[in-house]
Amino acid sequence: MNAFQIALLCLLTFTATIPGASPVHADQAWREYPETLPRFDFSGERLHEHWPALTAGMRGPFPDEEALLEEAERYPELFEHTEALLRKRAEKDPGFAPFAEAPLDERVGLYADKVQQAWRLLFEGDFRAARDLGLSLGPAGYFPGLYAQALYAVHLEPEADRRRELLEEVIANTGELLPHAPDHVFLNFGNAYAKSRIMETQSRTEALRSGYTREVKARLEELLEDDPENSYAASLLAGIHAGIIDKAGSFLARTAFGATASRMEQYFEQAMEQAADFPTVHVEYARARRLVYGENDDSARELLETAADMEPASAEEALLVDKARRLLEE
Repeated sequence: MNAFQIALLCLLTFTATIPGASPVHADQAWREYPETLPRFDFSGERLHEHWPALTAGMRGPFPDEEALLEEAERYPELFEHTEALLRKRAEKDPGFAPFAEAPLDERVGLYADKVQQAWRLLFEGDFRAARDLGLSLGPAGYFPGLYAQALYAVHLEPEADRRRELLEEVIANTGELLPHAPDHVFLNFGNAYAKSRIMETQSRTEALRSGYTREVKARLEELLEDDPENSYAASLLAGIHAGIIDKAGSFLARTAFGATASRMEQYFEQAMEQAADFPTVHVEYARARRLVYGENDDSARELLETAADMEPASAEEALLVDKARRLLEE
C-alpha cells in the first residue's frame, strides 16, 4: 500500500465521523499572496502538465478520475463513506448538490475536478481558498488544504500567536489521523513540519520541554529510512539538527539528542542530490548554517545567492526565492 492509498483510507475513516474541519481562524482574514511576486496560472490542463515538477518531493499520482476510481475499487466501503460525506455537504452547499443527485461513482469526475482545483489554488498562491476547499472535500482534499495552511502560516502570517495556532491546527489534524496510518509519509511529514516550525520560535527551555525535539527527529529519521530519496524529509531533518544545536549547544545536542553539525550537512547534501533545482533546500540549508556557524558564514551566503537567482515554478517557490533575497539584504 503506497502513501496516497494509506492516506485515502485514514482520511475517509476520519471524515466519516467528522463531516468537516473547523479552522481556528475561519473568521479572520488571511494576507494575500504578495502582488510584487510572480503570478502563476495552472488552469485547465496546465496543472496536469506541470504536476511532476510541482510535486516532485511528494511523488504522488495526479488526482484524476482514474486514480480516484482505482481507490474506490480497492476500498468500496470507504468509498461509501466518502459518498455520505459529500451528500451531507450538499445539504448546505449548492456547489455540492450534484453529489446528492447521483451515486458518487457517476460524479467522480466532478470530485476529481474539485480536488484538482484545491491543488491549483495552492500552487497559484491562493492559500486561504485552497485550505477552505481542500478541507471541505475530505479525502484527497486534505493534502492541499493542510499544506496550504502550513505554508501560509510560515511565509505570510505576520502575528506570532496566530501563526502558532495555525500550525497547531495542522498538528491536531494530522495527529488525529496518524493512529489510522502511522507509516503514512504525508501525515508524518506534515506533522513534523508544523512542529519544527513551532520549535524555531520557542526558547531553549520551551523547545526541550515540549517533547517535540526527540519525537520530530525520530519521525523524520524513520521517513528517510523508508524513503532515502525524500528530499523534503532530509532537508527538514537537517534543519532539526541545526535547531537543536542552536537551542542546546553543541555538546548537549550531541550527547543528549545525537544532533551534530556533520549530520546536518550530511542530510542537506542528501536533499541537494534529489532537489538541487528547488529553492527550498538552498534556503533551509543557508538558515541552518547560520544557526550553527554564525550569520557571516560564506557558504550560507552562496546558498542564498543561488536560491535568489532561481526561477520559481510555483507560489511556494516564489515566496522562498523572495525570502532568499531578503535574507541577503539583512
